[in-house]
Amino acid sequence: MPDTGLTLLAYGIPAIAMALLLAATVLAVRARGWRRLYWACCTILIAGGSAGAAGALCCLPPTVLPDGSISGEMPPTFGVGLTLAFVGCGAALLGLIFVVGRARPRRRRGAN
Repeated sequence: MPDTGLTLLAYGIPAIAMALLLAATVLAVRARGWRRLYWACCTILIAGGSAGAAGALCCLPPTVLPDGSISGEMPPTFGVGLTLAFVGCGAALLGLIFVVGRARPRRRRGAN
């Protein structure tokens, strides 16, 4: 893949996650009853998972092997954070598909 494609991918995935976070937050504020709880859980999963992954990247020291080199393994906290954010994004996408699928076109009065 060319560098331009990788750059778009590197900026596109977080942009999509933040768009889903914004949509879930707006729907959590506007919804009623159990729907509010669902959208609030999606929001918490996306925000908490993203914060956990970012915190693991910036705050945890790298694993140093006995020979003095740095391990290339992914820290478990980073994986858990990404998994939570992924689950939240998936749930938000499913919820948005459901909301859009239930939306009915409005009819004008007097139209047959």
